Amino acid sequence: MTTLSVDHLRKRYGGTTCLDDVSMAFEGPGIRALLGRNGAGKSTLLNIAANRAFADSGSILLDGENVTENEAAQER
Repeated sequence: MTTLSVDHLRKRYGGTTCLDDVSMAFEGPGIRALLGRNGAGKSTLLNIAANRAFADSGSILLDGENVTENEAAQER
């Protein structure tokens, strides 16, 4: 079973905190939704998971393997 884990993710742009200690896990196949107001950090979270942006702290793991600058994990 595939697990995507977000652990204590934090991202700031200048003086603005976009993500502050975000943790969650998605297990198994399925469709998920991220809901929130404009500016809540949904796109920032997905950009970090896709290696388009980098977190200031925390990690995103795919089956225990860090996805940051990890081409094999990104292909999965």
